[in-house]
Amino acid sequence: MAASIRAIKDRINSVSSMKKITHAMELVSSSKFRRTRERAEARKAYTAYIISSLQTIAAAVDAPQNTFLVKNGVEKDLYIVITADKGLAGGFNSNLLKYAQSLMNESGRPAAVLAVGNKSAEYFARRNNIEVLGTYTGKSETPSLEFSTDIANTAMNLYKNKVVGNVYVVYNRFISVLSQRPSHVQLFPLTADLTEVQDEVDSFGFEFPVSTAPRVGKSGLIMTFEPDAEELLDYLVPRYIINAIYGACIENSAGEQAARKTAMENATENADEMIANLSLSYNRARQAAITQELTEIIAGADAIG
Repeated sequence: MAASIRAIKDRINSVSSMKKITHAMELVSSSKFRRTRERAEARKAYTAYIISSLQTIAAAVDAPQNTFLVKNGVEKDLYIVITADKGLAGGFNSNLLKYAQSLMNESGRPAAVLAVGNKSAEYFARRNNIEVLGTYTGKSETPSLEFSTDIANTAMNLYKNKVVGNVYVVYNRFISVLSQRPSHVQLFPLTADLTEVQDEVDSFGFEFPVSTAPRVGKSGLIMTFEPDAEELLDYLVPRYIINAIYGACIENSAGEQAARKTAMENATENADEMIANLSLSYNRARQAAITQELTEIIAGADAIG
């Protein structure tokens, strides 16, 4: 009986120690989440501006010939799959990887991957039928513009050199603290629907309207471009692509912290429940032990008397 009570007590101490860890991780994730969401909000104005500029400039070009507006005819698709570097975030990583795998299976085309995050790199390293053309790790919680630029430059070079065709970014879009939705956007060639951007700036896709009519600004004057519109388009499109990948990394980072915060909160609550159940078992075991001792004392006294 004494051994059983001691084992329950040790278990309570162990769960209490784990609870302290999960609660601390919950607080850390909450702090990181707030900072990440502030960064995501801060870039929305730039995203809206660059998209608006591209629309205006593209409308002034009869038939844009930018590399990233024209299909290159390659059958192999490239997926930039963004996950976290770490776990302990519920189904955050596994759901995203299943979603990416389903996209590749449904397309029926050869697939290659740029794996962003340790979880993505580990997953695709085990898939012999999917070529990994690059891995980027160590920045899932604090993605930088430089980090995103490296990814974007690799993807653009692979497209320009006709190694891959359609290029997609696959990431967890932050919906709320309790909801992160696996999503994907076609980065290039740029053919997505503009209406998505009107509802959500972080929807990266848009279409280039082709028009031979001159653009007229609010002043009523015909808009002219210096240098010419095609050259401006060549300058802005790569920056749009970099910003799109940067936005996906930030959205994924915010989702990671929210998912980890929720997972650690649930773990802390489960620890409280487990401690309560173990304490009840501990008290019952102690009561049984005391009752047994009293019974033995009374029996001994009766035997002597």
